[in-house]
Amino acid sequence: MKKFSKTEAKKIGNGLKINWDKISLEAFTEGLNVELEHGTIHAVSNVTNNDGKLTGEIALAHLNEFPDYYTRLKKMEKEASEHLKNKK
Repeated sequence: MKKFSKTEAKKIGNGLKINWDKISLEAFTEGLNVELEHGTIHAVSNVTNNDGKLTGEIALAHLNEFPDYYTRLKKMEKEASEHLKNKK
């Protein structure tokens, strides 16, 4: 499975002109890897074909809204998973 490294993320982010004082490399790298869900992992919803720039644009859009977007997402997904597990 594809996964972006911090080195790749830095290069992609520089190409997108990310202000690294506002968005951390760690958050952007995590975002890139989360947003691969819009790539080849799901053929039906493949809109990026794992392209770094397209995937980076999705991650950047979320991080521009909330710099801790992926921390919040992880928490929400965990809560949702626990909720569904308790419903069974």
